[in-house]
Amino acid sequence: MLLTLRLIHIFSAGVLVGSVIFNYFLLRPALRLIPPAHAVVIAQRVGTLFTYTGWSALVLLFLSGLTRLYLTGDLGILISRELFIHGHGRSLALMILSWLTAVVSSSIMTFTLRPRLMSKLLVGSNPTLADVEKRRTTQMESSVWLDRLQLLNVITSISAMIAGASIMYGGLF
Repeated sequence: MLLTLRLIHIFSAGVLVGSVIFNYFLLRPALRLIPPAHAVVIAQRVGTLFTYTGWSALVLLFLSGLTRLYLTGDLGILISRELFIHGHGRSLALMILSWLTAVVSSSIMTFTLRPRLMSKLLVGSNPTLADVEKRRTTQMESSVWLDRLQLLNVITSISAMIAGASIMYGGLF
């Protein structure tokens, strides 16, 4: 059971890290090279897939990590000082902090920024030029924040993976 959970945990971490690296370093620059109308359609479709993939990986990481701690009898370490005494505990704390950061930034991207980027003006509402400009400004600001949070996810997911791998060797520090 522990081996299966470990494989699920490692696979989920790999999917998450691979997704954020692909999204930030390959997809984002490629979208800037194609016409904006096409880029919007591709970004919406790929963004939906990455949303499902990212959230699935984060949920699997949480469930497999928590279950592994429970089965090994180390669940109590999360609420004790022992978490910060030993190197592997500090690495575990870094991994958990990175996971929490990824969850918060993914929540902001999914539930705040993505709806702003995908918002459309209703034709029946007879939008004015000011409405169109306001929507465009909001979308540009949201796009900048989306890029920042994607970079944050790259950094936190890689640091969590390094911290997790270092636990086998006694931790990072």
